[in-house]
Amino acid sequence: MSKKEKTGNRSFPVWMIILDVLLVLAVLAAIFLKDWMMIVVVVVLALAAFGITFYLVRDNDLRFRQRVLDQAVDLGTEYQQYMSQWEYPFVLLSSTLRVVWYNESFRRLMKYQECKGKQLEELGIVWGTDKPDWDPITKQIHLADIDFKAVMTQVRLRDKTDNPVEGSFTEVYSLSLQDITRELVLERENLEQQSVVSLIYVDNYDQIVGSMDENLRPLLEANIYRSLSDLSTTLNGIMTRLERDRFQIIFPRRSLETLYGNHFAILEEVKRLGSERYQTTLSIGVGVDKEIETARRYARMGVDLALGRGGDQAVVKTKDSQKFFGGMSTSVENTTRVRARLTAYALKELIEASDRVLIMGHANPDLDAFGSALGLYRAVYEMNKPVNIVMSVEKHAAVDYLYKQVSENKLYQGLLIDKEEALRYCGPNTLLILTDVNRRVIVQYGEILDHVGSLAVIDHHRAAADAVSGAAISYVEPFASSASEMVTELLQYMMENPPISSLEADGLFAGIALDTKNFTVKTGVRTFEAAAYLRRKGADAVRVRKMFKNDMGDYKAKAMVVAGAEVWKDEIAIATWSSQLPNASTVAAQASDELLDIHGILASFVITEMDHQQINISARSLGEINVQLIMEELGGGGHLSMAGAQLKGLSLEEAKEKVLQAIHTVTGL
Repeated sequence: MSKKEKTGNRSFPVWMIILDVLLVLAVLAAIFLKDWMMIVVVVVLALAAFGITFYLVRDNDLRFRQRVLDQAVDLGTEYQQYMSQWEYPFVLLSSTLRVVWYNESFRRLMKYQECKGKQLEELGIVWGTDKPDWDPITKQIHLADIDFKAVMTQVRLRDKTDNPVEGSFTEVYSLSLQDITRELVLERENLEQQSVVSLIYVDNYDQIVGSMDENLRPLLEANIYRSLSDLSTTLNGIMTRLERDRFQIIFPRRSLETLYGNHFAILEEVKRLGSERYQTTLSIGVGVDKEIETARRYARMGVDLALGRGGDQAVVKTKDSQKFFGGMSTSVENTTRVRARLTAYALKELIEASDRVLIMGHANPDLDAFGSALGLYRAVYEMNKPVNIVMSVEKHAAVDYLYKQVSENKLYQGLLIDKEEALRYCGPNTLLILTDVNRRVIVQYGEILDHVGSLAVIDHHRAAADAVSGAAISYVEPFASSASEMVTELLQYMMENPPISSLEADGLFAGIALDTKNFTVKTGVRTFEAAAYLRRKGADAVRVRKMFKNDMGDYKAKAMVVAGAEVWKDEIAIATWSSQLPNASTVAAQASDELLDIHGILASFVITEMDHQQINISARSLGEINVQLIMEELGGGGHLSMAGAQLKGLSLEEAKEKVLQAIHTVTGL
């Protein structure tokens, strides 16, 4: 169809066009002759002629459209009879979507009320203002307790008396309704009968059994089996024991609502079965898909994500989404180092197979990210592989002291590189090791991930829904105190007596001290063992303390934040702060820690407005409130007791309201 036909141009008298052209020429002639009286007269006549032209064109167009519409409605007898007998409702609409004709089925659907001239909304048909152009528009609507598939099509009609070459037409729209109620019912029944696969792992089974008397172990095992068997019966499913601490339950999809309704109560039920020393917790992955093999794969991904987030939770994964339940208890430390040893061997092989290694942490690096990167550098360097740490050239107050020590030391010349240089080193045989981060959105430079041949992740944060995928090695241990602790363990298995320098030992020790608040939170046996090992390698507590020093301005800012905090619900401290300090995030984190020292405070939130129109939220708790889940509601993440998030486009008050809403959603406070 030509462009002329698409625009629907209308014809109007040729003599009017000629008159308008002559008047325009007269105006130009008057201007040329500088006869101002003549100019005024001719301009007035021209304006009048243009107005008449516009009126005639518009009137002609309206009369044309009405004539064609009348012709469309005034169908031949045979067509009216044919369309009237259609079993599905059918209606013709004007360009404003008003009813101009409808068949007998539509009349019965409307209970014989007069419909002509009414808008669709007046008849109870929720359609909106959408109108098709070339392609039909299909929607699902509900009318008179019936579900319909509604298809609207544009019909372009020509006037019988018009010259077809001119392409004059008007638009009407046909709307047909197809009853799909039965199809939807069958689809829903089929969906409810689809099989859902769930994998259930008992967290730290060996530690729990090892802490119990031998006579009580069979009882624990029987109680766990009975609880899961009862769950399988409730879900109308079939349970299979895969290993002594792993189970699989396959159940119909309609039973999934039972789990949603009680928020996976099985998590709390099993906790009561543990020993005096350890709670029995579960990690559950539920896969939902029409193909059972795909559902099984989703279940595996879900349980891996639950384990990566510290266990004691359930993850329901579908093709397009994943939901989290539980995760309210502190991760139980795994006292065995089997996984650390296996990861060390695998990482060593991966490094040996690479031509170059890049090490990168998260944006706005802290001492844990930088310290663990230095430890990994030592391992790669001793294997005679080219290695660099990728960091921005911007000043980072949190690591400024350690950064200067490394930059000024001749032994580390060329170790620190920026993004541009890192991209030049990228290739199919380049290995990128991410440390202290597992989310792509907060790594130092996310684009580097797309240009390397292989990837390894070492992190102690709970795995998020948007965790980095495709890693050859993913060593994520939420129970670990810090990435520096994890790297310290790996070093001992990757080589015998690694030659760690005192500066590297200081960096690793500082990373552990930072994330444990000087060994007061989230510390376990392995944390102190790692610290003792670093102390033997030359780490000095006095030198490390210098890395944590603040200047007077930062100290005053922290005191101001703490002084301005509000206590909400007698348990939560919330402070808002607008700052342009370069290390505002560090000060906010320190203020969050200080607020926890106040009697009765279980969690603290410091909301900071940065100078680049960004809101940073630093969240801390003593373990009774899971701040990670609260921050995940805002797109952030972290640990149960330490987390954060970033918001943009909001004021401080708006951000505070969002934080309060997230707290209420997660805790009910």
